[in-house]
Amino acid sequence: MNNRFAKTTLTGQSFLAAWAIMRISGLASMDVIAFLFFFLCLVFFLTVNKEIARTAPLLLPVKKRLSAGLGLLFTCFYLSDIYLELVQDLDNLLFKAVLLIITALGLFFLFSKAVLYLMCLFARWSFSPSSTQKGKQKEGWFSRLPLLAFLACVLCRLPFLLYSWPGIMTPDSINQFEQVIGMQSFSNHHPWVHTLTISLFYHLGSLFTSSVNTAFVFYTLFQICFMALAVAYLVWVIRRYTACLPLHLGIIGFYALMPYNNVMAICIWKDVLFAGTVLFFCSALFHLLKEQTGALPRLSLAIYFLSGCLLCLYRSNGWYAFLISLPFLLIGFWKKRRIFLPLHLMILAVVLVVKGPVMNHYEVEQPDFVESISIPLQQVCRVVAVGKELLPDQEELLGKIMDISYIDDLYTEYISDNMKELVRAGNPQYLEEHKGEYLKLWLKLGLTYPDVYLDAYIQQTRGYYSPSAVYAVADVEGVIDNDTGLYGEYLIGGKILLKAREILLKLHTLIPLYGAFWSMGSVLWLTLLTLALLLSCPSASPDGAGSGSKKSPAAFLIPVIPWIPNLAVIATLLIATPVATEFRYAYHLVYCLPLYAAILLLTKVGEDSESL
Repeated sequence: MNNRFAKTTLTGQSFLAAWAIMRISGLASMDVIAFLFFFLCLVFFLTVNKEIARTAPLLLPVKKRLSAGLGLLFTCFYLSDIYLELVQDLDNLLFKAVLLIITALGLFFLFSKAVLYLMCLFARWSFSPSSTQKGKQKEGWFSRLPLLAFLACVLCRLPFLLYSWPGIMTPDSINQFEQVIGMQSFSNHHPWVHTLTISLFYHLGSLFTSSVNTAFVFYTLFQICFMALAVAYLVWVIRRYTACLPLHLGIIGFYALMPYNNVMAICIWKDVLFAGTVLFFCSALFHLLKEQTGALPRLSLAIYFLSGCLLCLYRSNGWYAFLISLPFLLIGFWKKRRIFLPLHLMILAVVLVVKGPVMNHYEVEQPDFVESISIPLQQVCRVVAVGKELLPDQEELLGKIMDISYIDDLYTEYISDNMKELVRAGNPQYLEEHKGEYLKLWLKLGLTYPDVYLDAYIQQTRGYYSPSAVYAVADVEGVIDNDTGLYGEYLIGGKILLKAREILLKLHTLIPLYGAFWSMGSVLWLTLLTLALLLSCPSASPDGAGSGSKKSPAAFLIPVIPWIPNLAVIATLLIATPVATEFRYAYHLVYCLPLYAAILLLTKVGEDSESL
């Protein structure tokens, strides 16, 4: 009877999953391919059940909870971007609600069972001792893998630099360079420390050449080397724990050959150095967590301190991400608190001194208040843009800071720049002086039009979590027109090179799976999946499976800590991002993905070696 009930349940879940697939793919319900989707889902769900039966009962509840939680999260992420398209041909609210619920259930069954299946498979995978022995036991060429990683990255970037000499520069880049040469006063709108980094290498180059372009290349080359060094350091850390050559070559190949890594390395944006800094920080964090039972490696301590400071200074939300991560970092390093309490205090002291007295001394202008309220501003303006009614006092209050007659024409759902400029052209000072009144206005409109607020939020943030959001990635080149003396040059060119570059940067739109690595949303999913797989391992499980005793909360937390800084940065973006579809804002997550895959493998290696 139980077996019959289970099969009936799986049949119903397969039907809902097939329904969801048909809806999100835009296929008509009459299409016979629905039968194929149904039978494929049924076969897959039956396979999952068989795999569950082979899994150790002790860890099964952990896997089920993790897969259900991640399945629910993935369902929300996926539907958030497409739910309006799913119901656009329906008028009845009840029908819309029922259709969305059915689609959500189908996706939940599909996602949660897929995650559970991966967890069960991962639990059974084993690795050969010969390929997982510690890298430090290998001598000769294997010890040169970090150097190989560095050289491979640098050499692969050089053709892109020669094609877009002296680097790729957008309005943001030119704004910072104007500060460097004194055309504009210093501003922390784009991180001042990053502007100083550009200034340092530009003026260093100026000692050797009078050419503005050639002098500026000193900074671009520094950025290329910095990003390559982050990769080399990651390989150096990983090779201390495994000599698995495919893993190392896979890491090097991802960084050296992935086209957007080569383009981003020559883009003069704060987000690029920030991504390298996050990789340095998280790699050092992982290394120090692994070694804290013995003598701490001095190189990783130094890198941890320096990258911790830069993490807070190279992007404004990096500072908030560090503060969010700090309690977890202190818990993780509690055994070595005599070292890490002073170390973290030193990071905080350096950052606060730079952000306070140093910036005040150099009269660095700070970002205005409007810059920090991108999402609330978009939500309020969307109420006006979609024609919702405002009360007279609400309209009057909003009119004191902007000309609301322009909202209809200027409102853009995925970027807040137009609305911020509308306030700046109005009366931003009044907004700053009456924050409480505008907070009440935002809350009242949100309670009146929660659906409009939700739509505005999704459209402003969807790129970071929706894998179906489509946007251009790494298609920038050259230097925009400016008055600084910088100009774009093509030191190498030709139709063949141009076509090859075009193909490299468009291939992801044609090839499934590979294309997922060009999506911020998909990379977030993969990052969360690696974390879930890690937590499903016996060595990371809170019940201490395989060790014979329950783990303390701190011991359970330690394996998770390297994920926290990156996810904290994403959390800050979901609170205050100015744009929904800017790949560079989440580039730090992309740049750290190989680290998380390596940690996952090393966790599995440790379990296998214990069982040998």
